[in-house]
Amino acid sequence: MRTNGSYTIGILADDLTSAADGAAPFVQRGLRAVVGRRRLPLSNATILAADSGSRSLQASQAAERASKLAAQLASRDVLYKTVDSTLRGHVRAEIEAAFTASGRKMLVFAPAFPGAGRTTVSGVQLVDGIPVAETGYGRDPVHPARHSRLVELVPTSIGNVVILDAATQDQLDAKIAALPDPESILWVGSPGMALALAKRLAPVQVASDVTLAGGSEILVVIGSANPRSHRQADRIGVARGVALLRAPVDRINDPHSILREIAHAAARRLVDERFDVVIATGGDTMEAILDGLDISAFEILQELEPGFPLGRAFLNGRELLLAMKAGGFGDDNTLRRAIAQLRLGASVSGQVL
Repeated sequence: MRTNGSYTIGILADDLTSAADGAAPFVQRGLRAVVGRRRLPLSNATILAADSGSRSLQASQAAERASKLAAQLASRDVLYKTVDSTLRGHVRAEIEAAFTASGRKMLVFAPAFPGAGRTTVSGVQLVDGIPVAETGYGRDPVHPARHSRLVELVPTSIGNVVILDAATQDQLDAKIAALPDPESILWVGSPGMALALAKRLAPVQVASDVTLAGGSEILVVIGSANPRSHRQADRIGVARGVALLRAPVDRINDPHSILREIAHAAARRLVDERFDVVIATGGDTMEAILDGLDISAFEILQELEPGFPLGRAFLNGRELLLAMKAGGFGDDNTLRRAIAQLRLGASVSGQVL
């Protein structure tokens, strides 16, 4: 049901960065969003996002989690199922499970995120103009992209399907704005869709009153194998109050063990050395760190950049800011700009549940 004239929105994601950056555009327009990990957050926020943590599971397990959480979110006015803009994960199985559980009448599938170079042309998902399965994402050692044609990821059991091409964000915005009855649709897409839905459903933009904690001690954790994340780490250089942990790029033999090790090291340092901020690249990375810290929910505060949300949790009674992005997002200076932003403000307002 609508709250104070606003749509209530449910977001279902298969990893943490997708849940957070799916919610962030709505926060930028003045709505409050809380993310729960593997469950719905206990909150009355307008935006409830749930990370199923299913990307690394078997397809049948991923579908089971998607079905359970979609059913719990089905009472929200609008239901948005995130997918990775490079089509990694159990996309087909989770779409089918979520659609069945949601009770919606139509599926709208639009994974384009033009701002990050992910476009859809003639039903083919491209990264910088190349079909995604033919890029480095098709060789991802943990979650390879196996399909480029969107129709191959649409379950045959769903009869009423709209696939949207988009080469620019403006095109995506216009196509999503033109579709009637948003409450009858299961919306499936990436941060480009979140941006478009936020503009449609929360049309009055409200300036964020969040300021950031200047002088914070920042831990940067590079858990993604994507070379772009490692180039971003290289650009940080030596900065006072910034510590860097990074996994090796080459991890084909045992990628999960390497991720566990770096996440364990990060969680230990966050407890022992009292960092104020952790920045993590890769949804699996932040997931594993929060597992180590026993943090099950956090509030989204704002976006540092599109696809790079900032949240807040509590750790042993103190605030901990959480910034996260997918490994392939951003340019080579993205992390350096984020650190500069985190150095500027004075305080953070809001509440976490």
